[in-house]
Amino acid sequence: MFGFLKKKTENPLRAILNGGNADYANFVKELFDGLDNATKAHVLVAYQNLIPIVGAMHNVAKQQGSAFSIDDFIIECAEKQSAARDEINMRRFAWFMWAAMVYRLVTMSSRDVGLRDTLAEVWCDIARCAPFLKALLPDNVVWKPDEKVWFDLMIDDPKPGMVAWAINHGGPKVIWKSSAIKKLADEFGLFYFEGAETMGPVSYIPPRPAPDE
Repeated sequence: MFGFLKKKTENPLRAILNGGNADYANFVKELFDGLDNATKAHVLVAYQNLIPIVGAMHNVAKQQGSAFSIDDFIIECAEKQSAARDEINMRRFAWFMWAAMVYRLVTMSSRDVGLRDTLAEVWCDIARCAPFLKALLPDNVVWKPDEKVWFDLMIDDPKPGMVAWAINHGGPKVIWKSSAIKKLADEFGLFYFEGAETMGPVSYIPPRPAPDE
């Protein structure tokens, strides 16, 4: 699917990837601020599918005596998206590229605490768009059936439940204590658990039906 183990190629995006951590985090934040809601929802799908791809490619690189580079993956997606001549591949590689940029920021945030609030704002923005998948995902032709399967257990949830899933299961644990999560919980009527360690920091409890009179 991806040929990122090939020789590196020059790309203007490389300068962003080679810059400072804070500059990169701000770049990603500004990028996602400019994306539409449907695109952010599809980035959530791409991110779920990216994680096993990254794991597999780490193994492939190790077997070949090299190292996996998320930077090369991002550049590869950018170039394939630019070269694509059909709508499916143009969208597919763009969504994977943006998901990989978030993945890179997640990795950086695991080491640099100062980046976590920016990452949290980006991910909360993605989580807000999770409910759009209810209409977008079932008939989408870009994603294959096995790439949609990650969402089988949440696609029929109410909107707040889908947002909670995106935080608790779909996103990085490193942002769970960010104030952005608390703000998101208030926005969608979710219960927020500040000290959550395993199950996630937010929970959706459907309102009880009114008692019969």
